[in-house]
Amino acid sequence: MRSVLTTIPLALTLSVLSLAYPTQWNNQQLAFTHINRHGANHATEMEEGYARFDEDKVFRVEISSVAELKQLEETIEAHNFDLWSNLRIGSVDVRVPAASVETFQSLVHMPTTVMVSNVQDLVPSQTQLLSTQAQGQWNYTDDSFWANYHNLTTLNDFTETMIAEYPDLVKRVSMGHTYEGREVFGMSIHGGHKSSGLLDDEDNDDEEMDLEEMVESWWSWLFGSTKKFKHNKKGSDHNKKNKKNKKKKAIVIHGGQHAREWIGPAVVSYIAKELITGYGQHKKITRLIDQFEFVVVPVLNADGYDYTWTTNRMWRKNRQPTSIPLCKGIDPNRNWGYMWNHGGSSSNPCSDGYHGPKAFAALEPKMIADYITEKGNVVSYIDFHAYSQLWMSPFGADCNKTPKDDEDIIEAAMGAAKALKDVHGTKFAVGSVCNIIYQASGGSLDWTYGEAGVKYSYAVELRDTGKHGFLLPEDQILPSAEETYAGFQHLVNFIRKREKQWRW
Repeated sequence: MRSVLTTIPLALTLSVLSLAYPTQWNNQQLAFTHINRHGANHATEMEEGYARFDEDKVFRVEISSVAELKQLEETIEAHNFDLWSNLRIGSVDVRVPAASVETFQSLVHMPTTVMVSNVQDLVPSQTQLLSTQAQGQWNYTDDSFWANYHNLTTLNDFTETMIAEYPDLVKRVSMGHTYEGREVFGMSIHGGHKSSGLLDDEDNDDEEMDLEEMVESWWSWLFGSTKKFKHNKKGSDHNKKNKKNKKKKAIVIHGGQHAREWIGPAVVSYIAKELITGYGQHKKITRLIDQFEFVVVPVLNADGYDYTWTTNRMWRKNRQPTSIPLCKGIDPNRNWGYMWNHGGSSSNPCSDGYHGPKAFAALEPKMIADYITEKGNVVSYIDFHAYSQLWMSPFGADCNKTPKDDEDIIEAAMGAAKALKDVHGTKFAVGSVCNIIYQASGGSLDWTYGEAGVKYSYAVELRDTGKHGFLLPEDQILPSAEETYAGFQHLVNFIRKREKQWRW
């Protein structure tokens, strides 16, 4: 029996999805730099090649009409400003180089607020970052690991260590290789039957009796017989006997599709740690891992993520060549194959929102899409991003379309947002991409739901709402991870209870 959908007021948010809109490359600037500035537009290269953003500012522009929206879009494209949040009616965040601040202010007449007065103040020193990684001694099962951001080498070591130390629980999963030859890999986490003796006892703690059980209970009390339900009970017994022949349903999560969104890989690795170390120690976690397979890939865009550590903190795309040699990279989350190139992306190879020459031209979305298709048993998918504090559902490409499972999808997301808020009070807005932000085609959650049939498909925008944007301080990593894990755990438990036919 479906539980009644509880109406939970959607949290209002002034920030929007960090999925860039088309920006126009200024070819004149290309002649004066030997690094590809796109994605970190107008950056100054210093500190042994690491891009700097001295006196760059992030403006929040308040948009109240479609005409204002188009005017801002044209200004951004003409001057190659870095769009931090998506174009929408409402609040739009734009990073403006120091040399262009006066130009921006003379062209944009809508109300504006300075969110970040000097971007470089938020960019950590590369020397400091790398010296922290060089220490090489990490306890991957202790929360102290999430006191810092970590480079690709350290995150890969985290994954390999978990695989080596928990061989009965964690298996290595390889998705493929990037253009620059890096392997994209993660963990498959699934248990045996440690929870088999716990399920009946614990189900009463957090699960309502379903309709059949309730009616059968009353029938037995009134008439002293359960004959009416014998056929169903036999079917249930038959299902139990054949559970060993069923393939576990899988839940796939990843971070780092956009390179500069460092909080994503940090949160995803924390979720993996909590699942792994909680198995056999906490009843609820053990039950979930016994009933589902969790596939966790901390960093999908390995080339781009590594580039943010070595060269340019503001890089967003992957590192594949394009038709313009000095404009590398395809936006992986504008290149998925569901309604590709239907709005909210760019055909300009120099744009952060470049959707590529064709769907799945980018290697990263292609490899994970192939994995999901071949696996055939994925029932939930979450793509973790930053920033804006949003828990989003399909669709983003077709704003006239609503998922047939929308009631379940939204109910699960609203419950996850509430569980998340209960940890540290952080509010997340819930809704479809189109309703919560703006049209954006070629996104991951549209493909996983619309093409792969993954019912519970989401894109989650993590902290914050614009004070720091993509440069979230390290002291917010652990709180963000803790609250997101609570929301994730609620979501999986919701799926377990709602979709009983998927139980192991």
